[in-house]
Amino acid sequence: MRARRLVSVLALAASLAGPAARATIIIVNTDGPGEGFNDPTAAAPVGGNPGTTVGAQRLNVFNKAAQIWDAILGSPVTIRVQASFDPLTPCSATSGVLGSAGPNTVESDFAGAGFPATWYVTAEANRLTGSDLEPGFDDITAQFNSSVGTATCLTGRSWYYGFDGNEGTSGIDLLPVLLHEFGHGLGFLTVTDETNGFYLSGQPCIFDRYLQDDVSGKHWFEMTAPERVASAINTAHLVWDGTAVTAAAPHVLGKRPHVVVSGALAGDFVAGQAVFGAPLTTGGITGDLVLVNDGVGTTSDGCETPFVNAATVLGKIALIDRGTCTFAQKATNAQGAGAIAVLFINNAPGPAPAVGGSAPGVTIPVASVSQSDGGAIRTALGSGAVHATIALDPAHLAGADNANKLLMYAPNPDQPGSSVSHWDVSAFPNLLMEPAINPDLSANVDLTYQAFFDTGWFPQLTGVDPQPGREVAFSNGPNPGREGGTLRFRLAAASDVELSLFDLGGRRIARLAAGRFEAGEHAVPWTRRDASGHRVGPGVYLARLKSGSQERAVHIVLVD
Repeated sequence: MRARRLVSVLALAASLAGPAARATIIIVNTDGPGEGFNDPTAAAPVGGNPGTTVGAQRLNVFNKAAQIWDAILGSPVTIRVQASFDPLTPCSATSGVLGSAGPNTVESDFAGAGFPATWYVTAEANRLTGSDLEPGFDDITAQFNSSVGTATCLTGRSWYYGFDGNEGTSGIDLLPVLLHEFGHGLGFLTVTDETNGFYLSGQPCIFDRYLQDDVSGKHWFEMTAPERVASAINTAHLVWDGTAVTAAAPHVLGKRPHVVVSGALAGDFVAGQAVFGAPLTTGGITGDLVLVNDGVGTTSDGCETPFVNAATVLGKIALIDRGTCTFAQKATNAQGAGAIAVLFINNAPGPAPAVGGSAPGVTIPVASVSQSDGGAIRTALGSGAVHATIALDPAHLAGADNANKLLMYAPNPDQPGSSVSHWDVSAFPNLLMEPAINPDLSANVDLTYQAFFDTGWFPQLTGVDPQPGREVAFSNGPNPGREGGTLRFRLAAASDVELSLFDLGGRRIARLAAGRFEAGEHAVPWTRRDASGHRVGPGVYLARLKSGSQERAVHIVLVD
């Protein structure tokens, strides 16, 4: 069964010149002469990107993102990404769409499907069945904004086409934006409509099996349509119920920030953390809260200096309303007034916001609280002093519920194009599949890999050959793991075998076996050491088995 479906997951707000020879993800350039990928404007090579024109650099970054995902997924079937750079709307001087991507088609009830009557994006379905189910269609459509940095679109910003994450304060790093959007096209999304709860053509998708409301305990494929609508806006209670993500989360996420208040108000509030300023600690920083007064417009937004109440802010925690100017400017102004920390109040309903931006000069801790929690603090200040400790909660993870299940983005009201199909913004460090780009992202796909592991991208050997009739079966376990694990393979006949491990850059780090092996089951342990005996770091590695003319590969996820 097949349904055509273009899913446009809207933009994140605000040394390879081409694909590798074995790449199974290829970029289909649909731009016309002189524009987009074919823009002839001269450009100096930057950050490992050797292109000498704007168009060539754009295409190189697309190919770099394709190579990264190809190395991780290892699909035996070519994945085609129809891509273009065009002027996109809406876009203004201060905000705009960066790009969008999504799957062109979805499939169900194909050979190799893990669940019946369940939609899979075509790229994953092709990988599971081992053939191209839609030879007449490109698998993913991706469109990105060529107007970024013009007078009418994100003025003062510009795309950064390097591979090294060194975009600076005004650059927008294209590589993580592409990795994010390709992630949607590869299956990190639901095709169920969260605004009415209706399945696409009456069937859930594989993503829905792992969306769970941690209040009712139900997964989306078990709910009624009205229950899904309610779950999509059940902020801080829509979670990912997948074993791979849950197992890896403690090794990726930091501890949850919180604000403990006393005095005129007692409470323990979940907080958002900044990507700049002094790192929060479990001991925290303690002081009295003072609402800033900058004397202009919304006097509590902290955008103008000097503060009218600078003498009162000195040595205290500055309480500042979000809005008007950037987090970085507000924090810089508060530090200049002598504040020992900054606590932002969100200006919209929903959870405590992540605090993005870049402020190298800010050396004090910076955090945020929700609009409702901030309102309670503001009201209490009218009755007396409010003391606060801004710290990390050692018992909980940033971006997870109390059972360590990762939170999905579920704001109330719903945000079409962002809700449900992203991790929650409370995750810290920031994750690739959050709904906004953050400066601490680069080429790391973090927990997106484990989400794809949960949804079945990597079928594992479980005592029987998962694809009957093949001569070689290959798997690794435990996966994810801490110590490497055991690689298992089955041979139908005696064969010369080579088993090697590679990093995602394609470099061989160890050869685990080489020689003649008899027919039957074999197990090769790996103790997380490279060829020199050094312990390798956490990340994703590729184990490749060659047996005669056949080749099999599995991905190994190592966590600390």
